[in-house]
Amino acid sequence: MPEQILLLDTDIVSLSGSQHSPPGLRPWLLEAGIGRLGIGFPVITELMRGAYLLGERNPERAAAIRRWILQIMAEDFVVPSMGPEVAEIYARMTSIPSLRHMWTADRSSRNSRLGHDLMIASLSIVHHAPIITANPRDYVRIHHWFELPGVYHPLEARWYVEPDHYVFLPPFEPEDTMPPERTLPRILREEANVVATY
Repeated sequence: MPEQILLLDTDIVSLSGSQHSPPGLRPWLLEAGIGRLGIGFPVITELMRGAYLLGERNPERAAAIRRWILQIMAEDFVVPSMGPEVAEIYARMTSIPSLRHMWTADRSSRNSRLGHDLMIASLSIVHHAPIITANPRDYVRIHHWFELPGVYHPLEARWYVEPDHYVFLPPFEPEDTMPPERTLPRILREEANVVATY
């Protein structure tokens, strides 16, 4: 039986690449195991979009973010497939009026953020993969309509949506550090504050 995939939200990937990554997060991800951590198409899209939005204002930083994303994709993260089942669930989600704020842009807002939480949730359901996020609020809202296989906030060591079976997670220890032989891709120091522009 394959290991349980843990689907990373965009904010977790972004935080893991920052020079100011929360203490303990990067060691926790490595302890969980890169081979069971999933990074889906929607997450890569959000990160790449952030780089492109930054490109005109700061092309050097945008290029550094794109290089970082390519480094991430060269790691052994699981890339869950997008297919008809994901599309069908996502389409159903975009028909729920109370989830409207997640699938339509607020034209009156200056914020150009394009959210992919519904698509990430659809991937999570099809692949039975709990979502690892530092921003669980919208996923809890989605869970009201579509049962998610779990939503976990690693920095709080808390399940916001409990899985229906045991899921191994390492303890989160903020004082943990990574041994020198293990690492994760990181953005250069001068680019650390521009990752989460999606």
